[in-house]
Amino acid sequence: MRRLTLVDSFFFLGHDEFTGRAVLGRTSLGIGLAGAVLCDLLFADRITVQDRKVRPITRRPPGIPTMDRIFSEILTESAAYGVRDWIDHLRATLPSITADNLIALGLVRRAPDRVLLRRTHRYPPADLLVSTAARSKARSAVFGVERPDPHSACLALLAWTAGVSDLCEPELGRAQVRTWMADTHESLPRRIADVITAVEAVAAAVVYTGDRK
Repeated sequence: MRRLTLVDSFFFLGHDEFTGRAVLGRTSLGIGLAGAVLCDLLFADRITVQDRKVRPITRRPPGIPTMDRIFSEILTESAAYGVRDWIDHLRATLPSITADNLIALGLVRRAPDRVLLRRTHRYPPADLLVSTAARSKARSAVFGVERPDPHSACLALLAWTAGVSDLCEPELGRAQVRTWMADTHESLPRRIADVITAVEAVAAAVVYTGDRK
């Protein structure tokens, strides 16, 4: 099986690794997934970020369904839109798009669920080694003895920024986490750092407007 993309990994971080029940609200999940898929496209050299705007640098799709779908959307736009604009645009649809892709891969299944009075779904994993890999990868980025690779560091930053706040508890306190985040954000390639900054901005705007379902 191919290595999980960032968007796949973030989906697992946003759900309980055993039951598949969401641990993030749909809005926070969507924000994190939107940042993750843009970072995936950056790592795959399909887009770049210039002046905080997303621009394609090729017309060749990555060949991975979720990434292909978002890349196709970017290609169809004649104007270059800001990273924050893309995250805000993609956050509503990416939870369903990512879930459908993981179901097609046989990595999760969709099961009916109920939260309070609201009907919803959970996504029990087919393999615990896969569902726990994302959390292990993000934690290793923080606790490893060497500087983490950009892919792992990006996953950890996206997780904390979008609200997976227990990623390194109880070992680290919130102040230590903030220090690690600031140092790691500074060390990332500028294009990736711009995406993380945009995720932070959209997440903060959601808190301000109260849109945290």
